[in-house]
Amino acid sequence: MNNLTDQLEFIASLEIATNVVRPLLQSPPDEPDAPGPSSDSAVVAGDSLLSFVAGLTRQAREDVLNSTLLMQLAANKRFDKARQREEWFGFYTEGLGKLGWTLSHTELLRFHPSQASFCMNDVIIEIIEGVVGGSAFSPIARRTLESLRKQPHALELFMNHSNAGHVGTFQILPCSQNAAGDVTMLMNCVQLIRNVSNNSFLFINFQNNEVQIFRSAQTAVLNVQAYEQVRGAVVEKLGRNASQFVANLSL
Repeated sequence: MNNLTDQLEFIASLEIATNVVRPLLQSPPDEPDAPGPSSDSAVVAGDSLLSFVAGLTRQAREDVLNSTLLMQLAANKRFDKARQREEWFGFYTEGLGKLGWTLSHTELLRFHPSQASFCMNDVIIEIIEGVVGGSAFSPIARRTLESLRKQPHALELFMNHSNAGHVGTFQILPCSQNAAGDVTMLMNCVQLIRNVSNNSFLFINFQNNEVQIFRSAQTAVLNVQAYEQVRGAVVEKLGRNASQFVANLSL
């Protein structure tokens, strides 16, 4: 979708989920003490973990956060992600494309971990490193997961939005920015269906026969010049949700 009018009409048509189970906010990403472009940083945004490699401008970080959060909330409003993963994922990725992201494919595939026994956080790194160019993002993704483990309020926020009984659905989104200003994101969408219902899934040991894992891992690129035409409309549509669903992580 290249027509600006169509883009703005699409954004205006979105309905977003605004119910927050327990809004837990540490420091919003636009506060003065938030990490600057010279530092790696990460945030929880609903059921997404976003990691920013040093070098991303503050504006680029906000653009990534706002665009992905908007489509997350809109997809959550339209579909039950625990039961309609294909429909949820298709709407999420199609919407990102309309906002200025270029994606290579929109398919969720079954994933089989290389080990018979594993923790989900290790599987996430395995998925990332299996993507062409993914090894460049695995260090910051690993640090983000370790930071999440150590920060209970941020972990609770993430689990409140990603976990539903036997099903965990979430996104891991490490990002970098090139000299032209375009942002590259390794978009990892994952769903874990397990035999046992519990309050967490990231840092728990599983056997292969206890879970089913579906994932899509691909490189997505945000054309910042294209996105800046709809930036204001995205921010306006999000409203106060941009802070209600977000918690910074200390890397």
